[in-house]
Amino acid sequence: MAAAVAVLVAVGASACGGDGTDELLAAAPVAAVQDDHLPVDPIEAIPDRIALIRELGVTTTRVDLFWAHIAPSRPVRPADPADPAYDWVRADLIMRELAAAGITPIISVYNTPAWATDAPPPDPGVVINTAAPDPDAFAAFMRAVVDRYSGDFMPASGGGALPQVRRFEIWNEPNLAGFFAPQVEDGRRVAIENYAAMVKAAYPAMKRANPDAIVIAGVAGPRSSSSDTGTGALEWLRGLRRLGIPLDAYSQHIYPASAPRAETDVIPTWNTIDRLLDELDRFSPGLPLYITEAGYTTAATPYRDTRVTEEQQAEYLTDIFTLPQLATPRIPTVVWFNMQDNANWPAGLMREDLSRKPSYDRFVDVVDAQDGAGLDP
Repeated sequence: MAAAVAVLVAVGASACGGDGTDELLAAAPVAAVQDDHLPVDPIEAIPDRIALIRELGVTTTRVDLFWAHIAPSRPVRPADPADPAYDWVRADLIMRELAAAGITPIISVYNTPAWATDAPPPDPGVVINTAAPDPDAFAAFMRAVVDRYSGDFMPASGGGALPQVRRFEIWNEPNLAGFFAPQVEDGRRVAIENYAAMVKAAYPAMKRANPDAIVIAGVAGPRSSSSDTGTGALEWLRGLRRLGIPLDAYSQHIYPASAPRAETDVIPTWNTIDRLLDELDRFSPGLPLYITEAGYTTAATPYRDTRVTEEQQAEYLTDIFTLPQLATPRIPTVVWFNMQDNANWPAGLMREDLSRKPSYDRFVDVVDAQDGAGLDP
């Protein structure tokens, strides 16, 4: 560790390719990216979007699957991926295109269908239904997802067996009201209880569909403190540990206001990764930590008070992947979010017009230094 720090001091890590920097990048978690256009753009655009991902040279990407879009009506046989109520056209195309490009997906499933919850339906035009679903309904759907992408499922539409996917995240940022509600009810932090019930129901169902599936739970948003609108990352983790959820790996999103090398006690930040790993050891010794969203925004956003310049974003990207505390096999990947700016989250490697920010080339440098490294099959 001391030697790695000395190298960092010597090279500054402000650009890739200097003496020692490539070695640090090669030891870093796999550099991945997410494109949030995939679940919402016209289906005809998907091949072009995946071509943009492929141009980055990545071996790994994170993909959102919207349950409400795949199952707009209640299936008769919800655990059966062939039930006619399911619409897998978009998901199947994404998985086939990624397989053809040699890119491994991490699938994140969320967005509750109106039929799967007792909560009132969302207002018209709302894309994400945040209502906590019935745990058994969610478990049945997750079994269908894992079964469909087990590697040997033959869809009725033809085209041969669908690709295998092994890594599945249970929800997205369920510690935040913007993705999972309610957080608090009658003074009780019910989001932890509701989420734990979902995981406990889904985990065995997913393993029945594919024993080799890697079930990633937690998926915690980057909040450090708790309120009525969200649960702090540490309280979230400890609550799930107390309730004894089953899992194969934990995931955390990291969007600190501070620079990657800044000294801070806040969790989650890059400086407190070691403390987060210690907490996970109390969950299960050696439990892997997937960082499935990370980045820095370069413009004002209604969801974030801080911003950096495009030049700072590029420097911080390199800094992240040369942090010595990340050079551990316990952290398989860091997913940069997002590939392209949008009005709500301008942290992309590209601007909204697809022109490249300075961070784009820095990211490609990281990927190149990793020389094709990817997640285990």
